Amino acid sequence: MRPRMLLLASSLLIAMAARSQPASDPSAAASGAPAASATVDAHQASIDALFAEQAAEGTPGGAVSVYQGGKLVFAKGYGTADLESGQPITPQTQFHVASVSKQFTAFSIALLAKEGKVDLDADVRTYLPYVPDFGHKITVRQLILHTSGLRDQWSLFSIGGQNTEGRVTQQQIVNMVARQQGLNFTPGTEYLYCNTGYTLLAEIVYKVSGKTLREFTSERIFKPLGMDRTFFFDDVTEIVPHRANSYAKRRDKDGKETGGWERELLNYDNVGATSLFTTVEDLAKWAGNFTNPKVGDKALIEQVSTNGTLDDGTPINYGFALQRTDLNGRTIVTHSGADAGFRALFVYYPEHDFAVSITANTPFDMMDKIGKIADLYLPAVAETAKAEVPAEDAKGDLARFVGTYITPYATALKLEHRDGALYRVSNWGEPQKLILRSNGKLDFGKPDQQSYTPVLSADGKVVGLDELEKEDTVRQRLQRIEAYEAPAADLAQYSGDFHSPELDITYSVNVVDGKLEVSSLWTDKPVALQSVQVDRFDSVGWGLGTVIFQRDGGGRINGLLVHNGRARNIRLDRVGNAHAQAPAASSEQ
Repeated sequence: MRPRMLLLASSLLIAMAARSQPASDPSAAASGAPAASATVDAHQASIDALFAEQAAEGTPGGAVSVYQGGKLVFAKGYGTADLESGQPITPQTQFHVASVSKQFTAFSIALLAKEGKVDLDADVRTYLPYVPDFGHKITVRQLILHTSGLRDQWSLFSIGGQNTEGRVTQQQIVNMVARQQGLNFTPGTEYLYCNTGYTLLAEIVYKVSGKTLREFTSERIFKPLGMDRTFFFDDVTEIVPHRANSYAKRRDKDGKETGGWERELLNYDNVGATSLFTTVEDLAKWAGNFTNPKVGDKALIEQVSTNGTLDDGTPINYGFALQRTDLNGRTIVTHSGADAGFRALFVYYPEHDFAVSITANTPFDMMDKIGKIADLYLPAVAETAKAEVPAEDAKGDLARFVGTYITPYATALKLEHRDGALYRVSNWGEPQKLILRSNGKLDFGKPDQQSYTPVLSADGKVVGLDELEKEDTVRQRLQRIEAYEAPAADLAQYSGDFHSPELDITYSVNVVDGKLEVSSLWTDKPVALQSVQVDRFDSVGWGLGTVIFQRDGGGRINGLLVHNGRARNIRLDRVGNAHAQAPAASSEQ
């Protein structure tokens, strides 16, 4: 157990000093010392304007740094790191940066591979024999590229009824992996983002080096680069003075904002996929290693910042936890992160020795801000290099898209026509407006969200949608189906208990007020199921995903399959009659 001491008086003095220092002095940052004066930067007013909403008094916000030509040229914090103490965000505030962590895990593996201690194309079971033999070789490289076929750990915890707001340990994830009996797909044949792979990469680092990921990265990466406020947070009980806490806007039971803020709980005791603590100043130092490597060399930097492929050579938009893509006509190498209320985005411009990093303790649009910051510092992009956005088609017939669209493994996409506009409507969250473009495609008006192109029948009717990735690559096809509502008289056949040995969970399916509901020992309240097709339902609310009941040769329900985005074909076998629903707890009454 690590020693822990809370120095309240010291904390208050540092918080007061930080409040008077809204920006960082780059020279002080390089030495790890607190900033002594505000950064003088010609673009400060413009950047301040971009973060005006985050800078409002009494709100969570974020920090931003700008690296250029080997130097930290701008760093500043906006908003409040801890709403209870009023501690402000500064460039030295440590944030949980979620999946931005992954690039340091991948970099560690790349270092070990360069030293001949890890074979990227070896079977992962060479290093971690507890990973089940699924009948297909899974390589270390496939873990890195998200092409392993492993089911995602957070989807598995969700389907298993476990609330990830509770303490989630490294060992629990390893235990979950060891119990798995199937994959999402044959390794190397698809790309599907998978946090599990990066937890296992952290375990490989420990197996090969004898050091935890925290120890290895601190010794081999962070200390050499002077990233003194960066480490993998692998003990949730550890006190980190002046860290940022996580917040979301308070909402009522229907999801509508009620004003004020609430905590977004995060108690991760696991590393590899997440849990890096860092500052925007330290991320600027990391950016400098891409141009003039102190850790690794040019060849290794090129390796980790180049997108990979599937086993058949098909390109994917992902490398060693970095994506090489473009933003507003400029090449970037980037990764984002999101856990609870924390958000982070690291963007490096390899052609300009330039980078922008943003960390936050509540969600807001970061990519748009980074694009505008880059426009302040970098040479203008030729109009021919900028991606052209087709004009909105104001005269298009939006009604022809209205309907329900499905894929084998995801919840249904529902499009509705409201007040002259087309909206994607889900079982959780606010409706999202879709824009019909002059080229016939649909998008949400933001480059980082999906876009769709209609699939037409011979007579011109919309029979499906192709979901597109960058450069018009089809990610998946959605089939349009007729709306369906299971008759109330047919619902009783689905009632019963269904058990999964992989997740050690039993779900009870009951008919309540003419609707199906699913509950378990671990659920706070039952999850309603909504009809999609015969025997197919979507959960109302995030978590369970799509439920497809299975039948035996005689047509009787004998099990069900659950698909939750990044975890497919979780089988639960019918084991008995449904249990009675428990009464609501006092806090719910």
